Amino acid sequence: MNNIITTISFSVFSNKGVYALLLGSGISKKSGIPTGWDIVIDLIKKLAKINKEECASNPEEWFIKKYNQEPNYSTILSKLVKSPTERVNFLRQYFEPTAEEIEQGLKQPTKTHKLIASLVKKGYIKVIITTNFDRLLENALLLEGIEPTVIRHPDDIDGAIPLVHNDFVLVKVNGDYLDSRFLNTQEELTNYSKKIEDYVLRIINEFGIISCGWSAKWDVGLVNILRKSENFRFSSYWTHLGTCESELDEIAKLRKGQIVQIENSDVFFNELSDNIDSLENLNSNHPLTTDIAIARLKKYIVKPEYKILLHDLFQDQLKESLKIIRVKDDIGLYPDRVHLYPVLEHYVFSFENLIHLIINGVYWADKSHYYLFVEILRKISEPPKSYSGSFYDDTRKLLYFPSLLALYTIGISAIIRNNFELLNMCFHLRIRESDSSYSDDMYLIEKANPCMVGSEIMNGIIGQNYHTPMSTFVERTLVSYFEKYSITEKEFQDSFDKFEYLFSLNFLDIVEKKYGHDWTPWGAFKWRRNYRVKEKDIIEMFLQESTEKKSEWSPIKAGMFNGKYERFNEIKTRTDNFLKEIHLH
Repeated sequence: MNNIITTISFSVFSNKGVYALLLGSGISKKSGIPTGWDIVIDLIKKLAKINKEECASNPEEWFIKKYNQEPNYSTILSKLVKSPTERVNFLRQYFEPTAEEIEQGLKQPTKTHKLIASLVKKGYIKVIITTNFDRLLENALLLEGIEPTVIRHPDDIDGAIPLVHNDFVLVKVNGDYLDSRFLNTQEELTNYSKKIEDYVLRIINEFGIISCGWSAKWDVGLVNILRKSENFRFSSYWTHLGTCESELDEIAKLRKGQIVQIENSDVFFNELSDNIDSLENLNSNHPLTTDIAIARLKKYIVKPEYKILLHDLFQDQLKESLKIIRVKDDIGLYPDRVHLYPVLEHYVFSFENLIHLIINGVYWADKSHYYLFVEILRKISEPPKSYSGSFYDDTRKLLYFPSLLALYTIGISAIIRNNFELLNMCFHLRIRESDSSYSDDMYLIEKANPCMVGSEIMNGIIGQNYHTPMSTFVERTLVSYFEKYSITEKEFQDSFDKFEYLFSLNFLDIVEKKYGHDWTPWGAFKWRRNYRVKEKDIIEMFLQESTEKKSEWSPIKAGMFNGKYERFNEIKTRTDNFLKEIHLH
């Protein structure tokens, strides 16, 4: 999951109408409307043609040599046409579709424009500042039934409803291509009118900012306004593709904001919208924030008279998480990054509040509370509904990813608290394999384990090349949650490895001989042990403790390995022998 976009989603959702968008030409490029630099190159070619010279090999170099100045949109345009009206007519070709382009769907609102319009309709975005001359956003808004208040010129400010009372305002700081007063020469773009400057500065000071498709490279006047802003009440996020322009990076630092690399604007706004939709669904029946839920848990868990309220707190959150999780259950999806990575992100996002409850709940739990965590595992692991169509086996296996995430969260929390009794209960949990009445019970760990999907498939889904992709993905997903509660990265990693090694041992012990030979799943601990000095390896230290305490060793006292040291020693030898034969790629 992209945690930064998740953060933005929570910020926008929790502060409805507080964030303004700052949009540049990058959001319109996919529609066939060129960016400012694309227009620069085309204008240079036209200028060269007028001068009866050749510039095809390097238009930019030709312009510098010809005019002894760096090329940009405004300086070139001033050499081609003089009056504002001439500019309008000259630029129509870049913004208005021909009949053929309409047929091809070009120069029409893109997915980005439509997603933004949807956010506006829901009230999450009340103000947009754009440097674009096109009308794609207005067209997308009209499709949503929104007639926007548009500020195209300083004179429009006088007749506009005040920001605080307006449902939505679109500020086109450089004007509109159909208005001959629009700005495009260097001088015009450097020095906005005092009225526009004050209006935009007020927005920047009073709203959080999310930028997209804007590099800060060309709009000197807007950059200068941003430099003048002094209020940092709300966060700012500055998205970019590939390498971030130095000018944008400077503005982000000045505004104490966050640089966010995105794949493209469609993906960014789609993820933002999906996250907000999920939060809306969760919030509709369960308005608790994580902090409130944790505060209630700490109050309820220490007093027996609150046991019903504690039960309801977990069950309500579990119910809401399951409702969101199941939205993405589709085993007909091809198991690759395009189709399944968003599903994994959705699962994690849907489970976030429950992760916090589990970590805190296990920390404060006594024996009377263990059933709460086992019940979470049981309900999350309810068998998927029968599916009559074609499906992909790996996609079907990943339906148990939420179960794996829950098991790891409970398991690592239990390791941190030395709660091996709860862990033993989780390892021995039995579930039904299908919703058929003839379905046999099986152990949860047979379905939800770090080898549930092959490494090659899993690496393809998450776009990595990990030795243990499922294990490493879960580790990197959970670490930030534990760090919030003062668990250091080193403490988390040690607990993670101890949990996974115990997982391997218990799997071989519990699911013994089902495969006709010794087999057990493995995780990141396997390769990580190779990089540690043996006497300092957390697993070696853990095993040393078992040698010293034997039957009094905590996992054995908790009932693992039938409560017998001899059985543990046998399983350990067989597990280690098996793992030695596994070669990671």
